Amino acid sequence: MNKDIRTFLVDISQNDMHAFGMLYDLLARRVLNYVYVITKNKQMSEDITHDVFLQVYQKAIKIEKAPDPVAYIMVIARNYSFNAIKRESRLTALEDCSITNTASASQYDKLLFEEAFNILPANQRETIYLHLICGYRHKDIATIQNVPLVTVKWRYRQAVSKLKEYFTQNEMGVNCNERI
Repeated sequence: MNKDIRTFLVDISQNDMHAFGMLYDLLARRVLNYVYVITKNKQMSEDITHDVFLQVYQKAIKIEKAPDPVAYIMVIARNYSFNAIKRESRLTALEDCSITNTASASQYDKLLFEEAFNILPANQRETIYLHLICGYRHKDIATIQNVPLVTVKWRYRQAVSKLKEYFTQNEMGVNCNERI
């Protein structure tokens, strides 16, 4: 996959809009979901994703030379996300993105997962997302987050522990049919 991405990036640096579209189609969902994990704001995530790909278009040749172009793009997304949060917090309080509860079991599951995910601090949410959803190794996550490997492993263990505790309490304390 990195070979294809490198080819796209070289083509993009030569103003090939078709290659840019192909790269966007290949990575946009992953970037959007990652940004959402950090910001918890759908509109902000969409805006940041577009900004990230604008940056990718402008710096394609530099990104192509990176050891892992996708990780480099994720670092851009992470930085843009944290900058947007800082900027937004200065202007207004962050919006609370939550899923509304409906009568379906899948909606209940989504709500339960969203609640569980939101109990984690932002850095642990980010670590869990990068590892479980994006499939990055801890070493790669350390590079993306610009922290020592031991910190990533600690965040991951803490997050898993908190999620286990959360789901154990919800499984034992509440009958799903009573909530629906």
